[in-house]
Amino acid sequence: MATRTDFSRSLVGLIISLRWPFLVILAGLTVLAGVLAAQVGVDNAVEIWFLDDDPTLVSYHDFQESFGNDEVVAIAVANDPLSAEGLSRLRALDDAASAIDGIGEVRSPASAVGISGDAGTLEVGTLLPAGAISPEDAAKISTQLRSDPLMRPLVSSDGELAMVLARMEALDDIDARRDGILAQLRAQLDAIDGDLSYAGIGVIYAALNDASTRGAAVFIVASYLLIAVLLWRLFGRIGPTLLTLIAVGVAASGLMGVYASSGRDINMVTMVLPTLVLVIGVSSCVHMLVHVADQDPSLTGRARTIAGVGFVFWPCLFNTLTTCMGFLALGTAAMPVIRDLGYFGAVGLALAFVVGLLLCSSLAPMRFFQPANSNTGRIQRMVDGLANLAVTRSRAVLVVAAFAALIAALGITRIQVDTYSIDFLRASHPVRVDSERIEAGYGAYTPLEFVVRAEAGVKTPEVLGAVAAWQDRMAAHPDVGWSHSAADVVRRLNEVLTGDGPEARVVPADPFALDQLLFLYDSSPDADLSALIAENDAAARITVGIPMGSAQRFQRTISELEALAQLPEGVTLTASGYLPLYVQMMDYIVRSQLTSFGLAFLIIFALVGLLFGSLRMAMISIPANLLPVLMTLGLMGILGIRLDVATVTIAAIVLGLVVDDTVQFLYRYRHERSRHRSEAEAVSQAVRVAGRPMAITTIVLALGFCVLGLASVKSVAWFGLLLAFALVSALLSDLLVIPAFLVMLGEEDAEEAA
Repeated sequence: MATRTDFSRSLVGLIISLRWPFLVILAGLTVLAGVLAAQVGVDNAVEIWFLDDDPTLVSYHDFQESFGNDEVVAIAVANDPLSAEGLSRLRALDDAASAIDGIGEVRSPASAVGISGDAGTLEVGTLLPAGAISPEDAAKISTQLRSDPLMRPLVSSDGELAMVLARMEALDDIDARRDGILAQLRAQLDAIDGDLSYAGIGVIYAALNDASTRGAAVFIVASYLLIAVLLWRLFGRIGPTLLTLIAVGVAASGLMGVYASSGRDINMVTMVLPTLVLVIGVSSCVHMLVHVADQDPSLTGRARTIAGVGFVFWPCLFNTLTTCMGFLALGTAAMPVIRDLGYFGAVGLALAFVVGLLLCSSLAPMRFFQPANSNTGRIQRMVDGLANLAVTRSRAVLVVAAFAALIAALGITRIQVDTYSIDFLRASHPVRVDSERIEAGYGAYTPLEFVVRAEAGVKTPEVLGAVAAWQDRMAAHPDVGWSHSAADVVRRLNEVLTGDGPEARVVPADPFALDQLLFLYDSSPDADLSALIAENDAAARITVGIPMGSAQRFQRTISELEALAQLPEGVTLTASGYLPLYVQMMDYIVRSQLTSFGLAFLIIFALVGLLFGSLRMAMISIPANLLPVLMTLGLMGILGIRLDVATVTIAAIVLGLVVDDTVQFLYRYRHERSRHRSEAEAVSQAVRVAGRPMAITTIVLALGFCVLGLASVKSVAWFGLLLAFALVSALLSDLLVIPAFLVMLGEEDAEEAA
């Protein structure tokens, strides 16, 4: 230890000697980082969760190449939409949406291709007349809309709600342009009809982007203000408060500069990075400054700084390393966005330590930047009480800890692994309100895409007949609101041309008759069969309307619908489009949690053993640090908080955070053990001396993370509140459970020696 302490004190002395060059360089780098950070954008698109060569993502892109983008904005129109006035308004809405750059196709009762007439007067085309719409026209159109099964996705069963479905173009930069396209769409359409409801995957993306942008700014400001107040109260002076705020602010700015230079955009997961650095970065500064204040007042400022910062340098360094390892363990995740949180979180925390060391070493010699030296007050009294409890009631403490672990384990069994994007928004959010309004009045609107492939072609009675039969079976499924395919077109044509009514709504068994029907439909200038059949007639698209749901619900629905299909030999069925990507996230979540936590566990406790050169120390720290992790996960299960794309990082990050106080305590304990003959005396003194800065940092960190509870993205709010709970649990564990272990082990050693 002496050699390590000599090195750290020499390093602090060197920094003090060269502080002005260091401070100038640091200021220049901070300005550069701020300029770069201003270039960071926002991106919550589904592609950020997958590697470029992920098979599910490749399949999604193949679908887009064949059939175009499946991202649809569902716009519900009320106000008597099938009246003459309502149909005129629908036409205006359709025209306005079609004129927006970035919208590839618009389907509504005003533009959808219908089939009517009979064998002599077959009509394939749009339903609305070119000019004014009379009440008589409206009545006729309303009847046809209700009777034509091809129009089912466009009108509610009671005719009270009509849908305008605006499909985005398959643009390479759609993620960057989506928000602008949606904003223009809303502005143009709301000017025509102010009572519209908007829903769809793209709308959810835009809402999350907005929440991410506004949320990041709110969190940074709120965290800064809260930390400032807490530090001022805890330090008792404005100088050390300013020093700490400047240190973490510079580190956060540097992180975002690095983040921007890598070409990344923030998202609903990485939006917490600046807040994480602001909050966690405080810890090192607090420990350094408190230890400076605890030195002999008769020493010079330089000597006090060298002694205080030099003593706490190694535990602070190892704390940073263990926390960084918790984040770097996320690099094993299958989802790139989780990897980014891990990699850049580690970079930010490393920057926070380096900047904190430079600024504390450079400025702490000045009395203005030193905290008031106070070992009294509520915090110290609380710590003294915990020390007494751990020493005098060690067995009771361990029994309570074991009981808490048992309750937590039972809670963990109730954790639900699932992702539900729209549920990231609060119930009062306009996007959720609109989605629920549409599902209540219209029904299922979320498109689930399937692709049927046949090497010999899908334009055969066998293939399309099997697709039609499958759609009929799907209609009885409780999650299916409607379905649409080329088989529907064929069946409607056959019904109209034969004049035999709904009984003739079948795919003809004669290949020649089928070809004739498809030819008649494709001959219409308004019809476009390529949206339903592609890949040189080898692939047919079937779109099914299902309710907005979670990944688990989508997975169940997909599996159940696939099981209903009975296709000819050699014909394949694949769920495609966006929703299978969404489902794949669930599997990645489970794997990410297991691999990241396992790796973090091994590396972190190996570092603890390395720091103390003792396997016993590492083993003592394991139960007390697993307990906060178990309690946090158990609380998630008890409260029904899902393990999703935002909370999946909890276990590894919590482990990296909670071990910090363990290192501080054990480092102090070993120092006190060399000075006291009694194990109880060493433990008690270690708790009293190290406990105050540990409690201070926990209070600051926990309340700082509580700021995330303000997030409009619910999963981010839970992320912050759960981390706060974990830190408080960890403090109690470090000041009660580990001391109780040490006291009991000391008693056993004494008995063996006797």
